[in-house]
Amino acid sequence: MAEMTELRVYNTMTQQKEILKPVVDGKVSMYVCGVTAYDLSHLGHGRAAVSFDVLYRFHFYVNFMCGFSVKIRGLSGVMKMCDNSKF
Repeated sequence: MAEMTELRVYNTMTQQKEILKPVVDGKVSMYVCGVTAYDLSHLGHGRAAVSFDVLYRFHFYVNFMCGFSVKIRGLSGVMKMCDNSKF
């Protein structure tokens, strides 16, 4: 049975659940592809934010230093639509 501080994630490359082990002991870095905003917001946009926030908080709980970066694309297009009073 896994210890309380172990996190198992599904590795799509090996198609197995594996214990997540950081490359550098005590440090975790996460890069998340965020939403591509091209229209109105929907529930799927929040799912990624909540999922990775839970992972971040878990690593914080087990005393890991955690870096978190999110890439959000397409905001300029949304701003143009707002300028044109489409909404």
